[in-house]
Amino acid sequence: TSTRDYRVLNSYQGLSVFSVFPDMKYLEHINLKVLQVFLWPVLLLAIPVSYELGGLPSHNDGAEWWCTYMVLLMGVYWVLELLPLPVTALIPVVLLPLFGIVSTDDICKFYMKGTSMLFVGGLIVAIAVEHSNLHRRIALKILLSIGTSPRLLMLGFMIPTAFLSMWISNTATTVMMIPILKAVLLEIGGGDNLEMMMMLGIAYSANVGGTGTLIGTAPNLILVEFLSDFDNQPINFVSWMGFCVPQLIINVFLCWVYLQLFYMGLPSRAKKTDVEKGKEENVKKMLTEKYAELGTFSFHEFIVSLLFSILVCLWFFRNPDFMTGWAPAITDIKVSDATPAIFMVFFMFFIPANPQFWHKPGGAEEGEPVVTWHIVEKKLPWGVIILIGGGFAMAEGTNHSGLNAMIGQQLEKLDSLPDLALLFIILIIISVLTQVASNAATASMLLPIIRDLAIKLNHNPLYWMLPATLTCSCAFMLPVSTAPNAIVFEAQGGKMSTWDMMKTGLGMNIITMLVIVGCISTYGNPMFNLQGGLPDWVANSTTYRSHSMGDNLYLDWLD
Repeated sequence: TSTRDYRVLNSYQGLSVFSVFPDMKYLEHINLKVLQVFLWPVLLLAIPVSYELGGLPSHNDGAEWWCTYMVLLMGVYWVLELLPLPVTALIPVVLLPLFGIVSTDDICKFYMKGTSMLFVGGLIVAIAVEHSNLHRRIALKILLSIGTSPRLLMLGFMIPTAFLSMWISNTATTVMMIPILKAVLLEIGGGDNLEMMMMLGIAYSANVGGTGTLIGTAPNLILVEFLSDFDNQPINFVSWMGFCVPQLIINVFLCWVYLQLFYMGLPSRAKKTDVEKGKEENVKKMLTEKYAELGTFSFHEFIVSLLFSILVCLWFFRNPDFMTGWAPAITDIKVSDATPAIFMVFFMFFIPANPQFWHKPGGAEEGEPVVTWHIVEKKLPWGVIILIGGGFAMAEGTNHSGLNAMIGQQLEKLDSLPDLALLFIILIIISVLTQVASNAATASMLLPIIRDLAIKLNHNPLYWMLPATLTCSCAFMLPVSTAPNAIVFEAQGGKMSTWDMMKTGLGMNIITMLVIVGCISTYGNPMFNLQGGLPDWVANSTTYRSHSMGDNLYLDWLD
């Protein structure tokens, strides 16, 4: 997302407000962004001050109201981006100890949990894939295999974009695909509509692609962390892909169809002209040349693909449902996906990328490993890791303060609504919020509330939490909604307006929401036993029981 620009000076028909109100001239040099950073904490103080003055009830000495103040302050800062998102995520380290809710040592532990370490390991592997150019080889190979007509070319760009976004940053994937697309567009022409369609196809498939694996995007890992207190919760690498890959394929296919109908109409049955055939041949020739520029398959690419394949196998067979996994066979202690991720990362820092027995001229320097710490340090998005940790810290504060219980009691009134209607309400709220706020921030703020609501209403939390998590990544309407949106908007060089993105993105938001609801209501039901009331992994979870009873929440939920 890009930072919004706040300005004091406004004019009407060329007339400055300061020429009309000269006494306000001193405001011309005040930065409204700075003013809001100081103003919002003061305005929001009305909530805890109301409690202190006896205007609000409390069952925990006002802790829930002071925590409400912190959550709203973080939410405002995140949505308006008054501070960098990771800086806002550090607010719990300051406020929770000062409010007497959680100690500094306890809250800091949430900034590097096992989920965050899995994210770090996955990102380092992704950086190694980028550094070896393996992702570029995969993308060009798929493009050459699909076809060269405009409709098939869009599909050829969307498939590798979605696939690569499952494993590496959707930002990096989009940045890689845009230059290739521009080179293709130069060959085929087609006008602004065709260019806009292709660009949006890349952005949308990058956003949707991140939902395919646990490491694809931050909200996926945030969901797993909020379920980690439940013993034997069913979400792991295998079950996640089992549910999410089919919806990803459906969404990418429908996106491809939708963009064609929106920008090109129904396909014509007329035969291709010689000019069209010539353009397609030129595109194929250009793609072939770009693929040839990569040279022969290098040892660097081979070892990265090998280590990556081994890692995926370790994730799959850590503790699958259909057999005894390698983790329980080795130890009784819980082993999470972060352990194999970091284990495989170690090999990347000492195996040579361009050894003598498989030397590639122009490749990595002699003795250079598959990836260096300098490269990792430069490319690893440290801010996202802090942002994820800030969400966990905020959730811990809401739990300890009793805010979750208070919200759950208010939301209990929604029990009269059908489950499906409540699911749509949740997804619409998230869909609106994630257009203007970071998907990680949206997930951090709302997933704990959705979890507690489900337990309060005696439902399987996954029925609402899983679709909510996927919807956090389905932000298609604004350039600031996601990094891929911003990248393609900027790449258009003024040819695409915000309104263009909004009117196209609205339809895509509706499509993905309906697909997600359809998937969770069909094959998701038997997969996760969603209609059987409160599942055993919630009711019988000793870890969650001991964690929640300390705050007098668990007995209320099961009451």
